[in-house]
Amino acid sequence: MMSAKRLLIPLMVLLLAACGGEPAGEPERLAPVVVYAAYDDEEYLARLFEDFTKQTKIPVTLRLGEAGQLVDDVIANRGSPPADLLLTTSAADAWRAADEGALRPIGAGNLANVAEFLRDPDRLWTATRMSVIVVAEGANPGEVPPTTYADLGKPAYSGRLCLSSSSLAANRSLVAMLISELGTKPAERVVRGWVRNLALPVFETEAALSAAVEAGTCDYAILSSSLVTGASTLPKPAYVDIEGIGIARHARYPESAVKLIDWMLSEDVQLRHAHAMKASPVLTNLVDSPFAETISTRNAGMAGWHDNDAVLLAERAGYR
Repeated sequence: MMSAKRLLIPLMVLLLAACGGEPAGEPERLAPVVVYAAYDDEEYLARLFEDFTKQTKIPVTLRLGEAGQLVDDVIANRGSPPADLLLTTSAADAWRAADEGALRPIGAGNLANVAEFLRDPDRLWTATRMSVIVVAEGANPGEVPPTTYADLGKPAYSGRLCLSSSSLAANRSLVAMLISELGTKPAERVVRGWVRNLALPVFETEAALSAAVEAGTCDYAILSSSLVTGASTLPKPAYVDIEGIGIARHARYPESAVKLIDWMLSEDVQLRHAHAMKASPVLTNLVDSPFAETISTRNAGMAGWHDNDAVLLAERAGYR
């Protein structure tokens, strides 16, 4: 007669199988996550996600490309492998994907810790880092700096201002946020004032503009804080340029996508990520107090809402 002890072993195996368990000794197979990313520093991003995989055992597949094309692919649900997450360095791109119904609500617990103006009201995207758009000062001014972006269009700054291209995400975001705050016509007057006061033709990149400011070629410049090496002023109110992330509506592995977002919004990763990118974290308890007092709380998604208006305004104002 078989003992009760011998009967217990096959019963336990059956119970494990019924519950989806795996026999001891076999590695746990976790669902991967596919990230479509338009990113400036591709090597850094790959290293960051390698650490996520080491900590969670969740594999990450990166598909890198031009932002507009990646957003189009997520909207159309095309690409191989298809996207689970969209990561972009433009608020307008994250907003467009959400507006086209290509993103699903984010269920990550750490999302609640993100400042409200840095995430979608419907939880469709969130910022994972931010750079404040500041007024950088060259080596020469030695005077009371302008207190608003609009001040740089005044006659006192004639021939002293430098800008980077209006096609860059940070500048498009700034113009769009000015439209949101001031209205189209007043915002256009501000931008026309900038163009009148240019010391040099616009620079193609923010990096080139930053170098010109550092060399003293430009007295003042509008620049992302991540690229400022010298003195700068925070306008009141100041606007931000963000990195945004969202879960694709047709994600095959949404649970893994949520875990990656939760990980990126954890306090230790936020500090590390912001430091590496010379940016600022987005969690309410980590936002620097001077920024908290100066940064506009107008939702960053407004940069997407007014993105087309910003492009047309820049063309009319001669801001290339």
